[in-house]
Amino acid sequence: MLIDSVIALSAFVAVLFFTLWAVEGVGGPVEARIRALTQQGRGSGSSAGSEPVTFQARVVAPLIESVGRRVAAVLPGALLKRIEHRLVVAGQPMSTAAFYTLAVTVGALFAGLYILVVVAASGGVPSVLWLAPSAFFGILGMYLVSLWLSSQARSRRKAMSRGLPDSMDLLTICVEAGLGLDAAFHKVAEKQSGPLVDEIRQMLREIGLGKSRREGMLDLAKRTDLEDVLTFANAVIQAEQLGTSLAQVLRVQSERLRVRRRQAAEEEARKAPVKMVFPLVFCLMPSLFIFILGPMIVKLIGFMSNQ
Repeated sequence: MLIDSVIALSAFVAVLFFTLWAVEGVGGPVEARIRALTQQGRGSGSSAGSEPVTFQARVVAPLIESVGRRVAAVLPGALLKRIEHRLVVAGQPMSTAAFYTLAVTVGALFAGLYILVVVAASGGVPSVLWLAPSAFFGILGMYLVSLWLSSQARSRRKAMSRGLPDSMDLLTICVEAGLGLDAAFHKVAEKQSGPLVDEIRQMLREIGLGKSRREGMLDLAKRTDLEDVLTFANAVIQAEQLGTSLAQVLRVQSERLRVRRRQAAEEEARKAPVKMVFPLVFCLMPSLFIFILGPMIVKLIGFMSNQ
């Protein structure tokens, strides 16, 4: 039984790591085309067909895309939109089809591991009642993948929120120094780094390809999923439409973000005593009671035993 469990666990880990390797860097046709053009541009005088095609791009990527499309065909449209939005906020760690394939594979691995353990424990003849929870483990595996994606999106959104005031200050200084808004955005993208700056670079590329500044800034707010970025985009769009001073608008937005950051820090500081209650009650107080009441209880037991 122990050998069967070890074999089942080894197969589970092997298939899981192969799936993670397979979905890593697998994107859609647009991403593949961009990578091909980038490699072609970097190669000095080399032809496009001289680049070797890897096994992952030739076999694994089409298989993952095919499985992902079949899974997406049976999912509700609202769920698909939420997953796509979370992937965008998380920085596109993988394509949408690769995420669906990863979720289904991990769910099948969890269910298969449970079935193998039950078969090994029952000697090869498990009852139907024992096999029924395998569906729960399959759903649990898919939920863990979704939880991982939500965690990635949440951490990236926090990083963008932390870097927003600094980027806004630099943008305000550049506009007040006489630069245009697009040139100020280019200066922010040049001088700073981080997930928010990456989204600003993407906005600048889209504007350079013909998208209007209004659409680019609204798309930036949608990708970052931050209320402050949406407020900033609307303020800039309104200032351009009404002809008001853009530098003054940026100064007001920068000060507002600084106030919001200070208020958020004060809010977290006020939450600290409440968060410390449970560690104190469950970790410190028992040890303190043992240290104070322990000798008294020992003496009381000795006194009672002598009576």
